[in-house]
Amino acid sequence: MASEVDKKGVIKAMTLAILLAFLGIAVLGWQYRRIEKEEIPALEEKIEQKSVELVLEKFMRSRIEKNEIEAMFYLTEGAVEQKNKGEFYLLDNFASFQVINSEKIDEDSYHYAVKIFENGGLSTFVEVIRLIKILDQYYIDSVQIAG
Repeated sequence: MASEVDKKGVIKAMTLAILLAFLGIAVLGWQYRRIEKEEIPALEEKIEQKSVELVLEKFMRSRIEKNEIEAMFYLTEGAVEQKNKGEFYLLDNFASFQVINSEKIDEDSYHYAVKIFENGGLSTFVEVIRLIKILDQYYIDSVQIAG
């Protein structure tokens, strides 16, 4: 008789352990779905924006360093046409720059307002630079002088 009571106790303990395991799995699944829906897209967005900012940084650094060949690497055909028409200067007496505003336009494009300091910071102007994604890489698609 004692063995039947022991068997019932073991069965109850195993049933409780299995129920707790399923409860744990359900909680972990819920947490994973929450992370998948909320945190992963936010993280992907931050990584994407950092990628865009890196291209903008490299483009502006090459302009400041007066490296036209490198600066041209970041331009789309449309931006090259703008440059050739004299709508913006690729190289000048640029001393430094400061991003003053950024905006995601759609899935694959961003606008940045960039304050450019010339002649050692004595004069400034603002450019609105549009970056677009082409085959998983961002490029400068247009440069507009603000104002």
